Amino acid sequence: MTNFVQPASRSAKDIMLTCPVPKETRTYKPVSHKELIDITVESIYQSGFDLDKESYSAARNGDVATGKYTISNVKDDDMQLQIVWQNSYDKTTTLKFAIGVQVFVCQNGMVSGDHGSFAEKHVGGIQEFAPNAITEYIKRSGDAFTKMQNDKEAFKAHQISEERRSELLGRMFAHEKFLQSTQLNMIQREFNNPTHDYGSPDTLWELYNYTTFAMKEIHPDLWMKNHIKCHNFFAAQAELEHKKIVHEVQAANQLIMEI
Repeated sequence: MTNFVQPASRSAKDIMLTCPVPKETRTYKPVSHKELIDITVESIYQSGFDLDKESYSAARNGDVATGKYTISNVKDDDMQLQIVWQNSYDKTTTLKFAIGVQVFVCQNGMVSGDHGSFAEKHVGGIQEFAPNAITEYIKRSGDAFTKMQNDKEAFKAHQISEERRSELLGRMFAHEKFLQSTQLNMIQREFNNPTHDYGSPDTLWELYNYTTFAMKEIHPDLWMKNHIKCHNFFAAQAELEHKKIVHEVQAANQLIMEI
């Protein structure tokens, strides 16, 4: 799939807001993009957060929309809290929220589905459910940010060889399938001539950021799903690297005891 480029003539937000909201049926209860914007912004302020920036992307003439909101008072030296939602009018995706972060140096996005996300089908009483759930979700996002900080430090802690890097890229492309060939080429160009310095060369953190940098312009249909898959993939690799180190230390200690 080719990279998605938003037409320059109209803003994504304008496309979203002028897209007709479908009629409610017995089995389908739409939540408008405008309602989601209003609820999210209000919930951010009610939770004691300061909104820094909001950005939007739209596909299928606005039937599919994504909103991203960065928070200025939940941050560290590398990144700040980001709240993301995805919604559709054409039933191609459920209403989804996820907690993420934006990396300062490159504006890359990190999105995790393991600590802070929910999805709701457009059925039943979703209009009554969504506002309360979104507010409570956003209030807990500070805890999710802390968990993502821990993930970041774990990624920085693990050095990887060029051979290991090639293996991981191959798995992301051929097995996990959240990277396309054009994105692999972009990642390789970043290693040859980096656009940004992430401060941790030859680590999972560097590879993670090169990967999310290459994923910036993927189609809005795939943005949230693929970023969550990417984050979970790297978190799993960090856990594997940690277990490997623990095993090596235990083996070395056992050898010392035997001597």
